[in-house]
Amino acid sequence: MTARTARPALSPEQSLRVVRAAAALLCLFGAAILIWAYSKFLPVFPGPTALAIALEVPLLAAGFLLLRLLRPVRNPVLVWSAAATVWGGSAAIGCAILANAGLISLWAKTAGVGFASNWSNSLSAPLNEEVLKVCGVVMIVLAAPGLIRGPLDGMVFGALTGLGFQAVENVTYGMDNIVQSGATDPVHAVTSSYLARLSSALGSHWTMTAVAGAGVGYLVLYGGGRRGAGRALACLAIAMGMHLLFDAPDPVIGIKVTVNLVVVAVLFIWLNDSYRSRARDVISRYAKSGYLTEDEAADILSRRRRQRELRHAAGGTERDAVRARQRQVLDDVESQAA
Repeated sequence: MTARTARPALSPEQSLRVVRAAAALLCLFGAAILIWAYSKFLPVFPGPTALAIALEVPLLAAGFLLLRLLRPVRNPVLVWSAAATVWGGSAAIGCAILANAGLISLWAKTAGVGFASNWSNSLSAPLNEEVLKVCGVVMIVLAAPGLIRGPLDGMVFGALTGLGFQAVENVTYGMDNIVQSGATDPVHAVTSSYLARLSSALGSHWTMTAVAGAGVGYLVLYGGGRRGAGRALACLAIAMGMHLLFDAPDPVIGIKVTVNLVVVAVLFIWLNDSYRSRARDVISRYAKSGYLTEDEAADILSRRRRQRELRHAAGGTERDAVRARQRQVLDDVESQAA
């Protein structure tokens, strides 16, 4: 008998291609499920369908711009910011449609129809949607190594993933409301659904997945291990709790939004202050070494001031030198501050 020859292991480049291809396929799969579930609305209600989509576009664009600014010092990479948002609005929500249907049926069979009618949606969504959304942050860790270095990076990408999910879900709610209102006034059904979701937007999916994403950042920061895993699980559990509160039938919407917004704001302020404190320590070392002037050291952590410094540079050569110096320092800042 001849010994079987072992297959050579994938190179890092090949592994990245496999992960990225898998992520793209999952996004296509989720989008296909979404189209399958809601394609029937387009030929019957083309105008209201277009309206539901158009109403979400400005919120999606504004949220995308604002959430990228949450990352200190420099915006996250544009293409991966878009990838996180696309994951939330395709892979996560498409798979959630299937998972929610299965879980809702399970609640009805195990706990009774009465319990399921009140709590099945509230209990199902936190369990599967938070896991599916945060998988988008995990995919970015695997597909773009070094991009997420700590909890603040994970928080920003998590918020973008939740934003994509939130925007597409709002469109589906508008479509569903047409049927639930008897299709007597589809435009009003879409508009009223939009206004209802707009009132809760500040405490919706982006807040929940931001917290879960911070957990992925902790996992990266500590290289796995008990400490990283413990914090990651704690963040995921908090995100699920936020989602459960948000979907629960009893509390008023103002309480739900306020609680979720406070949770994500407190976590962000804490992580941001720690990040900036470490960043200032790095800048201080560069200033003491003479690599940066006092003015450069004071301005370099501000996006606006860095741009102003570039505009005031004397010419092309000097501007290139300033830009290169900024890039080198900020690369070091981001490496150590995360």
